[in-house]
Amino acid sequence: MAAAVADYRPVVAADQKIKRGKGAIEIRLEPNPDIVKELGQNKDGKVLIGFAAETEDLIANAAKKLREKNLDMIVANNVAEAGSGFDGDTNIATILDHTGASHELPLMSKDDLADRIYDYFLTLKRRR
Repeated sequence: MAAAVADYRPVVAADQKIKRGKGAIEIRLEPNPDIVKELGQNKDGKVLIGFAAETEDLIANAAKKLREKNLDMIVANNVAEAGSGFDGDTNIATILDHTGASHELPLMSKDDLADRIYDYFLTLKRRR
């Protein structure tokens, strides 16, 4: 998947701007549908690749998502690690696939990482 949908959304959306008040406000959240999981339930021979942005237990959490969402491959990165995550031009990742193989990738530009993910996808596709 090219972009992540937020895991949660507000239960009630305000019709207008919420003005600053004297105290704190509470916003109740509910889960969004898990689009990738739904796609994994009906792949029709397609290769499905997911991403796991994690802050703890990177490999275990990514492997769990790989299985539960019926993915062929998942790209995991610890977004709390220096040089990795959302705010920069670099990333560090580990690719796991449905065969149980994993491939650690060092710090590199996000463009280079995209190339490495695509190369891995082509290799995985040939093994099918």
